Amino acid sequence: MGSPVRIPITNTELARVRFSISPVYEALKAVDVLCEPGKHAVHLPWVRWARPLVDQVPGIEYLAGFVGRDIRPGVLVPVPDVHLPELEDELATIRNADPVRVRRFFDNNEPPADRFQREFYDDPPAGLARLAEVLRRVFDVLVAPHWPRILGVLEADIAYRARVLADFGVAAVFDNLHPEVRWSAGELRLSGAGFSPELWPLAAKEVVLAGRALVLMPGVFCWPDKCVNTKPTTSGVLHYPARAVATVWETRRPAPDALSALLGRTRAELLVQLAEPGTTAQLAGRLGVTAGAVSQHLGVLRGAGLVATRRD
Repeated sequence: MGSPVRIPITNTELARVRFSISPVYEALKAVDVLCEPGKHAVHLPWVRWARPLVDQVPGIEYLAGFVGRDIRPGVLVPVPDVHLPELEDELATIRNADPVRVRRFFDNNEPPADRFQREFYDDPPAGLARLAEVLRRVFDVLVAPHWPRILGVLEADIAYRARVLADFGVAAVFDNLHPEVRWSAGELRLSGAGFSPELWPLAAKEVVLAGRALVLMPGVFCWPDKCVNTKPTTSGVLHYPARAVATVWETRRPAPDALSALLGRTRAELLVQLAEPGTTAQLAGRLGVTAGAVSQHLGVLRGAGLVATRRD
């Protein structure tokens, strides 16, 4: 275990802390899971599903050469400037990354390790365009079929932490992100391994936000790891595993056909899920729909006298 990484945060920076979700990051980490499934045992149901489909993602071996490293170029992990960016916007950010930054990464860390990385170093614009295209294919083929449920879990995580912030303050939010993340005396302290991409030289022991925001980004495929951008050029990013990740791969108990015919498939499945009470965000994660859709359906069921709701 290395020395802790420290992130001092001023009161002004603390007020700018925000949450975000990244489709590209999920695609990138999905390839990580395929490369080393033993480190991500909770995702084995997805690995068994995904492996027969890998042939539909030409060029995935090119991407695997970057994600299978201890460090990788930070340009592969763009910092979202909105809560939920469009996939195409993130891919455009990757394609338009500064070639000088790409070469500097290899010059300052490890030289290109294989043919793919040497090609990337020699012609960064072409390499970035290729990586962006492979990431799109990974998302479309391997992530998109599960995206509603993944997004539901991520949104539920953010909703939970927003409640923790309101009830107990920012220290409780930070201390509950990951066992190796702690808030103390005005700074975040991260212990253990996993200080990601360029995102780290591991020698960096202090992350200087310099007035920038710190973006807290829950992830599904990153489980059980956390990582941090130690050289932020826009905002700093702390990636952490979302709560209830394993529920993404749970097989839902289907609603009886007769109930679906009466209420509609989504409302029927919602009624079945309410055998175990949950928050709107939790129910959205179980069903793979938005929290707004759950609220709408709950309103109909409540109006019919089929469910009761309460605010905590």
